[in-house]
This record gives sequence, C-alpha cells and structure tokens, in this order.
Amino acid sequence: MNLSAIHHDRVQAFLTDALARRPTPRDIRLASGLVLFVYVTSHLVNHALGLISIDAAERGLALGVRVWQSVPGTVLLYGAAATHLTLAFVAIYRRRTLRMPPADLLRIVLGLGIPLLLIGHAVATRLAHELYDYAPEYHRVVWALRTSNGEGRQLALVVPGWLHGCLGLHFAFCRRPLYQRLRFVLFAGALLLPVLAGLGFLSMSKELAANLAFRATMEVIPAAAPAQGLALARLRDTMLAVYFSSIALVFAAREIRALVERRRNLLVTIAYPHRVVRVPRGWSVLEASRSHHIPHMSMCGGRARCSTCRVRVTSGEAHCPPPEADEAHTLARIGAPAGVRLACQLRPRGDIAVVPLLAAAPAPLLPAPVRNSVERDIAVMLVDWCDRAAFAKRHLPQDVLYFVQLFGETVASIVSNEDGAHREIGGDEVVVLFGLDGDFAHACRTALEAAARVERALKAFENRLEREFGGAARFTVVVHAGHAAVGDIGFQDAHRVIAVGAATDTAKRLRAQAAELGLRFIVSSTVIDGAGAKIASDDAQRVELAPAGGPTVAYAMSSITSAFASTVVGVV
Repeated sequence: MNLSAIHHDRVQAFLTDALARRPTPRDIRLASGLVLFVYVTSHLVNHALGLISIDAAERGLALGVRVWQSVPGTVLLYGAAATHLTLAFVAIYRRRTLRMPPADLLRIVLGLGIPLLLIGHAVATRLAHELYDYAPEYHRVVWALRTSNGEGRQLALVVPGWLHGCLGLHFAFCRRPLYQRLRFVLFAGALLLPVLAGLGFLSMSKELAANLAFRATMEVIPAAAPAQGLALARLRDTMLAVYFSSIALVFAAREIRALVERRRNLLVTIAYPHRVVRVPRGWSVLEASRSHHIPHMSMCGGRARCSTCRVRVTSGEAHCPPPEADEAHTLARIGAPAGVRLACQLRPRGDIAVVPLLAAAPAPLLPAPVRNSVERDIAVMLVDWCDRAAFAKRHLPQDVLYFVQLFGETVASIVSNEDGAHREIGGDEVVVLFGLDGDFAHACRTALEAAARVERALKAFENRLEREFGGAARFTVVVHAGHAAVGDIGFQDAHRVIAVGAATDTAKRLRAQAAELGLRFIVSSTVIDGAGAKIASDDAQRVELAPAGGPTVAYAMSSITSAFASTVVGVV
C-alpha cells in the first residue's frame, strides 16, 4: 500500500470517528470560540486597512457587514457569543477552587472582559442600525470616538478579547505538530495584527480631522437626535448591568453551594501516597491537589487534553463515575489501562485512593559518603532507552513524558539504597552508582544482581509500552567498574551526585559500542572479576574496546539472568 493510500485511510478513519463522536462541551466551546476569534480578527484586519485609507477600510467594512449582518452570520455570531459565555459561566461554577496556574486565571479574567467590548459595539453599530437606521460606517464611528475622547478606551477593549482568543487557541492546539512548526509565525501575527489595527484606527482619525468639509458636516449631527443617543446609552448600560449581575450570580451560587456542602458535611476522602485530604463532594482530584498544595502535573490546565494529570485509582473505584466523552476519548487515545483516570475530570462520589502517575516528588537526600568529593572504586550501571527519540516522533510530548517517568521509576525502584547505590534519572537513561559506602567486591556483585532484576523489569515495561501504545522499545544495559571521583555538585537546594573518571568514561564508551552493534546487555570483565563470577551461558560475545587509557574487555549477552544465574547470589 502506497503512502497516499495510507494517508487517505487515516483521514477517512479520522472523519468517521469525528462524525460518530457526539460533540462534547469542550468541542462546542472551541467551535464557538473560533467563531468569535474570526469575528475579532476580521475587525482588526479591517482597522488595519485604515493605514491605506479610510475608503479602503469602508470597503472592508461593507464586506464584513454583508457577512455578519446576514441572517446566517447573525445567528452564527450571536449564537456563538451566547454559547461561549454560557459555557464559561458553567465552567466557573463547576470549579471548586480558584487556585490555578496564572495563565489559566489570566485567560478567564480576559474572557470575562470580552462582553464589555461586544455589548458596546453591538449597541453602537447593530442596534443603532436596526432601531434608528444608523449606517455602520467608519466615518461616523471613528469621528464619534474622536470627539468623545473614546479612541483609547475602544482600542483597550480590543485587548482582552484578542489575548483571550490567542491563549485559547494556544491551549487547544499547542501540542499539534503543525502548530509547533508555525508557532513563531503565529506569534508574530498575534503581535503585529493588533498593533497595525491600532495604527490604522489612529490614521483614520487623523485623516478625518484633516478633512474640513467632513468636519463641517459632522458638527451638526450630534444635535439632530440627542434622544436616540441617550436611548442607546441607556440600553448599553442596562445590558452591562445585566452582564455584571450574571457574573455576581455565578460567584454567589458557588458560595451558596460551598455553604450547603459544609453544613451537610458532604465530604469525601482522597488518599494520596503520602497524604490524605478531605474535600467537598464534586471536587475533581486535580482541584483537591491544587487546593491542598499537592504537586500534580497538568500541562493543559485541566481540559482533558494532555493526560499528564492521570492517576491510578487503587481503591474506591465504585465511587468513581464513568468517564465522560472528553475523558474517554483521551484515555482511549493513550490506551490507558483499567483503573487509570484523568484527575481533572474524576469527581469521586465517595472515598478513594489514587496515585498520581506524573506527580512531582521531593529529591532524595544525598548519600553521606559523597557529600564531600572522594575517589574510590565503584561499579556503574547505565540503562539506556535507545529509541526514545523515535518514540517521541510518533507520539505527543505528554505521552513521551509519561513513559519517561515510568521508565525512570521502573529502573530506580529495582535498586535499593541499602545496597550502597545512588540513582540519577535522566531523560532517556538511568545511571546507578554502586560502592559509595561499601567494598568493591560487594559493589560488583550488587551491580550484577541489580542488572538481572532490571532486565526482568524492563521486559514487563516493554510489554506495557507495546500494550498501551502499540510500539516496541529497545533498551541497553551496561555494567562496568573502575576508579572515579564521586561527589555532589550544585547550589543551595539544587544538588546531584556525579561520578567522573575512568569508570564512567569507559561505561559510556561501552554504551556507544552497544548502540552501534545493536547489543542489549554488556558487562565488562572488570565487574565479572570483581564479583568473582563466571559466565554460565554460551551465547556471550567478547567485545574489546580500542585502547583509550587502556584496553577494555567486555561481554555482550542476550540475558544477564541466564548468564550469571549459577554464580551470583540473587540472580535467578
């Protein structure tokens, strides 16, 4: 099958899925927001035409009037505005806490400022035309704003709507590959368009002020219909009062709900791995985390898009309502196993226990022997996720982050601190140092035992990766021993343990050799001799590195477990 056929099949499958899936509130909110964003964008473009001339702007306005004041345009515009505002009020009411990332708070505040512009604009243009047959033209509107010193206010009112729309589009599409490729172009457009619109508006104002014939004509218009202007102003003020009252009612309803919940003691218990909290019934798990300052990853801000807030429900699943459409779609996209839910959408009806899969954890204490730099013989184990870059090309960044976290947890959980080991987790590798507070022979034997356990854990991890994402993974485990300087580096509370010297340099060379030859497990003879072990299997392949401070002999094998099962205690 050629690439065009595959692409056609994928597009057809996407369209079939999109048509079969009922629109969710998130879809409706996005669609209505796009309509309003197009409306604001068309007005800014129209203002920018004023840099050419006011006649060019008038022609652009005439086209906009034909579109937006037609019956379909009217239904689409005002329907989108009413829908978007209603969904915004519902979303604010559903929030159980206003503690949120600053970008989300800014977006909400800016969104509540949009109707201030739309109400004034609708009264001054659409209602004035419908009630009193005022012609929607730049000559009249720009001059009225100039004579009332309202130019600055009008331009300032555009800012909330524009910023709210840009933030909304960024949150909705920032993880799409096309958006990532065009993000700098889009940022330039988002920055330049309102600037050009403001300059065009001021240019039209100056052009009209320099036209003496026009000024003489307009000077007699304000006295012609003062009652109509007063009626429009009262209508605008009434609509603004209704809008502000609606906002007040939403927040008042939130407080009444909270009071009723406290009076009735409608609380549920959410147990985290290291903490238990009680919150009113109806709170999402993410809201509970934020309210009690529990670190919890959420890249999309709680919109069921990124899946980074996912949790594993360990008890109380009967108290968890089934996923709604947005959550179910995201869970299906990532192939989440049973028991995994999105914390931003899960609102338990009773007591539950959860484990945040991407929650931040405090850094472990540094081992005492390396708080000051020392030189000693150590064993090093490098566990490398060789094809993480290829995985990242096929999946969303949050999915990569999820499995990088699982990869680190899988390897790090195998090694015990009591074995004198220290773990450093990177993006696609885990470095484990053995022998920081013990003898060299014990370090080598512990490293071999840990490598065998890591082998078994990685096999289970590979199965999980294939089950959840339908793709295989390739890992390399390198075990070496030698001399190195070990110590902690950093400043204040930002510290890490680092080993520098022949041990780590040779281990990295072995890792490069393994990647080049496609080897899975490679153990140096230094570790084997130090542990007093012997290779029991016949499939070991001798690998010799070119001298770089001395030749190094290592052995590549298909399984560490089988290679040392009979000679190292704990390798079974």
